[in-house]
Amino acid sequence: MLKALYLALTLLLSVTPAVATADTYAEQKVVYHINYGDTARINATLTNITNHLQAVGEDRVDLRAVIHGPAIEYFVSAKIDSTKQITLDTLRLSGVRFIICGNTLDGYHIGREDLYDVSEADVVQAGLPEIVRLQQQGFSYVRP
Repeated sequence: MLKALYLALTLLLSVTPAVATADTYAEQKVVYHINYGDTARINATLTNITNHLQAVGEDRVDLRAVIHGPAIEYFVSAKIDSTKQITLDTLRLSGVRFIICGNTLDGYHIGREDLYDVSEADVVQAGLPEIVRLQQQGFSYVRP
């Protein structure tokens, strides 16, 4: 009986997955590409970003999110949506930098002041070339 219990305990311990800690991951530079208009998908991506920060550690990851195309509407609606504001503010406080495509602003006939908390420094001329520039600087590309 004791031998069977010992065997069962050994098997249980051998199949229990190891939990990764922030020390598991090297420092990272990551660019998330967000160009879709589906709010549920954007929320899922922002959750991915939160999980990424928690897994690696805020102080061990340089994380940028390039926003263009229909995704710009999320930042427009965030001007009056406190839930979206909290989400964006929390990510910014965690070190995430949201980069806004100037061509998208032009295409939507809006300015950065029409978006929630976007400074002049957050706007680049074009989103896709910015993604390539970041990749050339060693950023890993992610598009959930």
